Amino acid sequence: MKKTLCLILSMLMLLSVFSVTAFAAEAPALKALKCTFDGIEITWSAAKDAANYIVYRSEGLDGEEAVIAATTATKYVDKNVEEGVAYTYKVTAQATDGSFTTPDTAVSRSIVYVKPYCAHKTAKWEIVQEASVYNSGSKNKVCPVCNTVLETKVIPQLVPQTPVIKGICNRTNGVVFNWTVVDGATGYNVYRRAEGGKWILLATISGTRYVDSTAVSGVLYNYTVRARNAAGLSAYDPGKTIRYVAAPTNIKASNGLYGVYIAWNSVKAATSYRVYTKVAGEEGWTCIGTTTKTNFYHDEAVPGEDYIYTVVAVSKGKYSSFYDDAFKIRRLERPVLAKSVSSKEGITTSWEPVDGAQGYYVYRKTANSGWILLGKVNNTRSTAYLDKSSRKGVTYTYTVRAYGNSSMSYYYNGISCKDVH
Repeated sequence: MKKTLCLILSMLMLLSVFSVTAFAAEAPALKALKCTFDGIEITWSAAKDAANYIVYRSEGLDGEEAVIAATTATKYVDKNVEEGVAYTYKVTAQATDGSFTTPDTAVSRSIVYVKPYCAHKTAKWEIVQEASVYNSGSKNKVCPVCNTVLETKVIPQLVPQTPVIKGICNRTNGVVFNWTVVDGATGYNVYRRAEGGKWILLATISGTRYVDSTAVSGVLYNYTVRARNAAGLSAYDPGKTIRYVAAPTNIKASNGLYGVYIAWNSVKAATSYRVYTKVAGEEGWTCIGTTTKTNFYHDEAVPGEDYIYTVVAVSKGKYSSFYDDAFKIRRLERPVLAKSVSSKEGITTSWEPVDGAQGYYVYRKTANSGWILLGKVNNTRSTAYLDKSSRKGVTYTYTVRAYGNSSMSYYYNGISCKDVH
């Protein structure tokens, strides 16, 4: 850069020698050379009609002279110096008309660079690199007078920011909640406090989601999370509060006389239950009733439809989740028995067809026995069954249950017939 500047200025000077016969500007006079903390400061007097000034330097008293700066000011600091080395400087001026003084006519002065002494009495700390959650940083103790770095200290790694719990809810497997990702965190501590109790550490994990499977139904809990890294733990998140209500389990449904009967296991601390249903294939659930018992009768179920049932427990205004293993059943009405007739082949029992049935089970009993499965009718068009195993003189009672899609209907008490052949 300096060589280029020197070449350009030299060409200007040569052109000026051939094109200009008189110099319009006064020659600048060197006023002072001064050693500073930043280098050697050169000052000179302003020259009349000068447009700018050219600064020359050589090492020692007879070194090779070179241009080191061109400036419109009357002061320049040469920072490219070494302590103990002698430097010689001269300054020329260029007039507004393009003419200039030649270096040979300029007065030069020399100086040995000696960095000034500084007591460093007012040194201050200056941050070089701030610490982050990823790594440590550093800061220097710098003299504001001479800019000397007196001491360097390492800034410890910062603890991570505080995570924020985003959502919390009851699930069949416990209380589930998640929180925001914290930059630089290597893991998270999860805490829980029961109403009136103390904080306990539940787990230390690397993810941002936790399931508290140890929660007790009916208890009010407060949860919080702290992020951690090598520097330590973040502050506590304010936390989220929820009353854990377990979901009802072991839901069962069966066809009754006039509808579908649903039953389930009781839930600790539950004060009531909400029963939901939907037709198979639909998305949304419909609440069909609330009860304080552990059973419910759906008397508006449509014959032949496939229903899915689930139950939600309620405790002090807080709800459990839907039970995952909802029960599916087809509403089947009990077959209406028509008659039982004795013949030489046996006893034939007939009944009315049932909507949604895929077939029928036929049962039989006597005065001295309970119900036994006698046979199965797979053809839905057939609504009669011939009992070829009946014995003459014995009175039998028959009943029928419809089946469809793994569901079974309820049944009548039966119709009796004596084998008289």
